[in-house]
Parts: sequence; C-alpha cells; structure tokens
Amino acid sequence: MDENKRSGQQGSEAGRWLGAILAMVVLTTLAGGGGLWARAKLQTVATAKPVDVTAPTGRAIGYVEAFRLSAGGALHIQGWAVSPDVARAVEVFVNGRSQGSLLLELSRPDVAAAHPDLPGSAASGFSGDVVIPSLRQRMGSVEVVVVDRKGLRTTLLRQSLYPDDYRTRWNDPLQGQSLDSNDVFYFPIATSHVGEGGAEGIRETFAPYESRTVKVGIRVQILYMRTTTGASGDYAFDPDFALDKKCGERFVAEDSLNRVMRFAIEQKMPVLFTLNAGFWADAPCDAPQWDINDVLEQDENLCQWNEKNHVMPDKALAAQPGSFDSPELGRSLSLNVFAERARFYKRRNLQQASAIIQRFATQHPDLFIGVNLDPDVYMNPFFEGRQWYDYNPQTLRQFRDWLQGTGAYAGAGGPGAPDLSAYRRQRVLTLEDVNRLTGKRYDNWRDVDPPRKFPTQVSQFWKDPWTQEWEHFRRHLVKLHYDELSQWVAQTGVPANRIYSSQGFMPPGELIDPFPVRLDSPAKNYDSGGMSIEGSVPAQGRLGAIIYGNSAVNAIRMEGRTSLFSEFRRFSPQWAVVEYNTADLLHPQRMAPYDQAYRSLRDVSNFGARFISPMAWNGSPGETAGSKGYVSYTSLRRTPLEEAIQQFMMSRYDLPRSARLWTFGAGMHRDTDQWQADAGGQASATVEGLRLQLGGDGRVSVVSPSELDVRSGAFDALIVQAEGGGNGLQLGVDMQAEGGAWQALVLEAPLKQWPRGPAGFRIPFPVETALGARPYDRLRLAWRGPAGEAVVIRSVALYPSRRDASAQPAR
Repeated sequence: MDENKRSGQQGSEAGRWLGAILAMVVLTTLAGGGGLWARAKLQTVATAKPVDVTAPTGRAIGYVEAFRLSAGGALHIQGWAVSPDVARAVEVFVNGRSQGSLLLELSRPDVAAAHPDLPGSAASGFSGDVVIPSLRQRMGSVEVVVVDRKGLRTTLLRQSLYPDDYRTRWNDPLQGQSLDSNDVFYFPIATSHVGEGGAEGIRETFAPYESRTVKVGIRVQILYMRTTTGASGDYAFDPDFALDKKCGERFVAEDSLNRVMRFAIEQKMPVLFTLNAGFWADAPCDAPQWDINDVLEQDENLCQWNEKNHVMPDKALAAQPGSFDSPELGRSLSLNVFAERARFYKRRNLQQASAIIQRFATQHPDLFIGVNLDPDVYMNPFFEGRQWYDYNPQTLRQFRDWLQGTGAYAGAGGPGAPDLSAYRRQRVLTLEDVNRLTGKRYDNWRDVDPPRKFPTQVSQFWKDPWTQEWEHFRRHLVKLHYDELSQWVAQTGVPANRIYSSQGFMPPGELIDPFPVRLDSPAKNYDSGGMSIEGSVPAQGRLGAIIYGNSAVNAIRMEGRTSLFSEFRRFSPQWAVVEYNTADLLHPQRMAPYDQAYRSLRDVSNFGARFISPMAWNGSPGETAGSKGYVSYTSLRRTPLEEAIQQFMMSRYDLPRSARLWTFGAGMHRDTDQWQADAGGQASATVEGLRLQLGGDGRVSVVSPSELDVRSGAFDALIVQAEGGGNGLQLGVDMQAEGGAWQALVLEAPLKQWPRGPAGFRIPFPVETALGARPYDRLRLAWRGPAGEAVVIRSVALYPSRRDASAQPAR
C-alpha cells in the first residue's frame, strides 16, 4: 500500500476514534452538563397528547390507551387507529403469531377532530379482549398492529409480557441462604435535574421487575470542583449549590448533592454518585466565579503542555465536529504530583463531597450503590495527530525521577509530593541506558527529554524504544491519578468495594491498534492518552468501564486472544459499567436492536460485573428515532435496550448476582448464547430455547462459551431447565480447563433423578471436584436418550455456593 495513503487512512481511523471520544461531550450534557434541552424534552414527553400524532405519508397512525393482562390470560386492549388508505382492523401477535383481531368501529369524535382529513376517523376506536397462550416459562412479545385495506401493517405497540412464574422461579435454590449487598445487581440509570422531575418514570417503568437481587436506581453527576462556594469561600465544595447559576446560556450545574440525596431518601431510590472534576466537568462553559478548575487552568504552570511547550486556549477545539457548541477541551490540568495547588483543591473538595456521601451511606445503606470518579482520565488526546501531551516541566521532572527511581520514587519528592516508593520501577535506568535508548549523548539527567516527534511514514514512532518508555510513564500517571483519587475517597470512610474509576474503552478503527491492556503493553500507532485497562483499576477501588456499541457487546479487537470483558474481570473481578449504551457513538441516528442489548446484558453479568449504568433517562425517547435531534447512544426510554433490561430483571428475579445464566433468548429473541454442539451434533436457536437433536447413537453434546473462569468452590450446582428427549433421558456434565482435556464433573445419570423446581433440574457438583485448583474454562452437557428425539434447553445456570443464612453478611 502507498505509504501516504496508509498514513491518510490511519489518520482517518484515528479521527473516528477521536469522534467517539468527543461524542462523550454530548453525553455530559444529557446526564449532567447543560440540560435545558433535556429538561424540555422530559416535559414534552410527559404532556404529549396521543390524538395529536402526526401521520407519516401513506402510513397508519394510532394509540393504544389500555393494555392489561387478566389472571385468566385475556389481554384487554383499547385505543384508536386511522390510515390514509382506510384502517381495516387491529391484529394482536404473540411471539410473531396472530392471536386475534379487533374491528375499528367505536365512535371517536376526539380523533375525528384531530384528523378530519383521514378516512374513518369518526369511527376509529377499538376495544376488546384477546386470549393469549400461557407464558409459564418464557418471555412473550406482544405486538398490536393496524392493517389497512392494502394490507400495509403498522405497529402501534410492542410490549413484553413476563412468564407466569418469574417471581418464584428462583425461590427454591435461594432457601436457607442469606443475601447481602454484593448479591444485588443494579441498574443505576443516568439522569439529571432530579429535583425537577429528571428521574420521573424510572420507578414506574422498572418496579414490577425489581427483586431482592436485581434493582434499579439512578446515577447523577456531582461536579465537586464546580459546585462550590466561590472565591469568598475559597471554592469549598457546596452540597447545596444553587442550580439557577449560568455561564452564558448554560447552567453551571444541574444537580446539587444534598438535593440528590433528599430525592433518593424520599423516593427510596438507590444512587450511584459520579464525582466528576475531569475533562468533562468544566467543558460546557467557563465559570471561574464558581469553578476552581477554571481558576486553576488560568495558571499555565498547572496545565498540560504540548510537545512544543505550549498551553492551548480552552476553546482551541471549539469547532471540533461531533461536539456541542464550543466545548472547552483545549486546556486541562496536569496530572504530575508536583502540582501542589491543584492537588490541594482536588483532594479537599473530593473529600468534602465524599464525607457527606459516606454519612448518607451509613444512614441509608440500601440506597448507596457507590461512587465513580472523574470520567476519562487522560493525557489530553483531543489534538490527536497534531499535538501530544504532557510536557509540563514538572511532569518531565517526574518522568526523570521515575526512570531512575529517585525523588518521589525514593520518598524524597519534596514538600507536598507523595511518597511513590511503592511505584518504583523494578529495573531503574542509568544515564547510559537512556543514551542507548535515545541514540543521544546526555551528560546529566536534567537534560533528558522524552520524544517530541511521532513520525508515521519514514519510521513508525510506536516501535521506537524511547517512545515505549514515555508511553509506559504516561500510563503510570493515569494509573497513579486513579489510585490517589480512590485513596482520598477511602480516607473519608467510603469502602473500597464501593469506589469505581470511569474509563472509556472505545472500539479501535480498522487501521488502529487495539488499546493497551497492561501498563507495559507496547506503544500504539495513535495517541491513546495514557489509558490502559490495568491503569484504570484504582488501588482502593474497582474498575468502572465506559462502553458503547461493539465494546458494550464484547466484540472488539484486543491485544491478545482474551475478550474485553475477560480482561476487565482479570484485573478487577467485581468490575462495573459506569456508563453504557449498546448504540454506536459514531452512528447517532442508528438505534441498537434488541438482540444486541440482550447479548450485552447477558455477557456483562456473566463476566461478573456489579452493575450497569445505562444512558440516559433524559436522552432521546425511542419513538423519536429517525427524527432530527435523535441521538441513539443516549436513547433508553421505550427502546429495545429498555425492553432487554426488563427481560433481564425478570429472568434473574431473586437470582444472586454472581450466578451465571444463559436463557437462549428467553422467548423474546432466538439465541444460542454461544453454546455449540460438539462433534458434529446439531444445535439450533428457537423461540422455545436451544434445540438439540439426539443423533443415531442417541447422543449429543453441547459446549458452553469459553472464558468461564470458574474458580474453586464458587458454584455448587448446575440448574438446567430442559424438556423433551424421550423416556430415560440422561445427562452428564464435563469440565475443561483452558487448553486441557475434558474431565467428568458429574457422571452420566438419568435426568429425572435430580430434584426439579420451577427453575429446572438441580444437579449438585461434587465437593471434591469443587476444590480443584485450576479454574475451568468451559462446560459440556452430554445428553443420551432415544435416537432422533429432540431436547430443548430453556435455560442453564451456574448457581453460587451456599452461604449459611446465619452467617454475618460480607461487607
């Protein structure tokens, strides 16, 4: 390939990566940055009049006003529908099969008044009961469809119906066990303006599906360096910050801490607090009368410098495509440990906010999910390809100390500097080592300088050994910053298991290297800003991941063979997703489909995450998809993602968080859940579940996804919901460590010998097997029965080991 063309494509791909990062600015507007639009949109949805719906050209319109399922299985539906081509009837489908139809014959003068030009509007009402089949074990999808005289179908409503037994399905396995906060999976939904109705509707939407082990809450941004007492109070954090303050046309902030906590107490709503003083906290507008970040950034000695020793104006990227008007991303504070004034204010204000949150957590433990810190800690990456950071003189001083293991890395950093002895390199460098790496001749350490040129054509900068050292140091700075933030919060009493980072992990472009996993991963062919997975795990906390699109479905290229979620779990076993949507940041008009949401939620949970925080309650409602202003990656209400969350909550109702569960689409969607037939067998995804065909010898085996990483004693039983297979169906369970041979876990035995409850057959694991040292990577279910028979697996669960109900709950 022509080198110039290669370079141009690489720049284009880097620009796409940067565009995804810049889209995050929009997200801060919706979940805590400048939400006039968000507040107005909420009011518009709340006051919408169904009869005022505008008819798309040639399409039917309508509204379902009543939708109720009776105990006897009859679905009562009421509403209206009209069409330019004369609406003929309304049909009701369950899981794609027609269950009945309702005539359009009821008088609707209100519809006639609103749509006088549409034929049949005066008698456009429908009302009646439709008997639907039992949903004893699977989810159901109901569609209400209007059909016109030309046969054109328009969906008025798509609604999930839950199985009859979903509230009791996991009761039997749970008996005799205690539950604590670690057994609960949360959905803290991102929102803002909570005191003005910004969280209205969350409880009503999800309450029917909440259980002891799956709960909904809110995530709210608290700008701890921006919501302050101002200069007169030395910019101390103000938990009662008045929200009427503006900078230009934007609000300085949308939520105050005390107001959020009052709302949580009054509504009994669990909260995840996003404590933010990072890039995005002051990006919407400059407010130095309140924001101490804006004040500190006026001192160039405290800021990040580019490779030409310049500090850019805050508005240097104001015209960047994909962002909101005039984002202030050009200037940011340096992360070096010698920036004493900046560190003082950050530590003081963060601890002031954290101390208040800790008191709240002590008084209301059931309402406290945790805190996540400073989204997207970087060396400024927003000039990618044009400028590189950070060359602040004090950052270079720290770089030299890090290389040789002196100064702060020997406990002698001077007044105000922390003791970084614990971060001292295993192999420190001498000046001769530096000269060999750089190809230069330095006579003293004061002259040692990091690379300042990053060519891509004649040579490839990322392969240069001196660039490798600089990149590893930049990752160390990001890691160190998250470590210190977590330590400062922990010092106020917030437990480490409730403290999370907030790092973004965007999919790499086609010509872009996968992002770094380890602190010592090779340098990349673009400016990764110093981020890495390892460097995003705080010393006194857990990894908090920001994932969208393909990252959210665990389907991106990685450095090695292991998946993104597997790496998250490896570095932080109880990681969490602190910001999330299955839509792609680079395609804001494209709504993510249901199957993508289903798979994402399944895998995030099965890889051990503590919670998922979806974006965003005050984002674009699903019904606005395709219209001007719709943004898919902030779209949650009335979307496939919302529906998938409800399905997830029902499937895992009272199932402890650490359980692994595969439901094969749960009746809403056909999915193999990455289980595959072994040795030429047949397995297919159906609405009923995973269908297996017993071969000519009466056998078939199905193998689980890899990367299970099942540890000693973590699970004591396999629970399988299966039907069919004929008389005498038998099942054996095998396990396989990574790269190892299959070993029998449970010997083949008649399936019916195992106790069966609403969730299925409970197959206990032998104690002596559970104590094995190596984790196993995959499971295999080996079935045997009459040749030609079919087995349908509705669900498979690995159930966590029992904990005595009298035992003290884990903290």
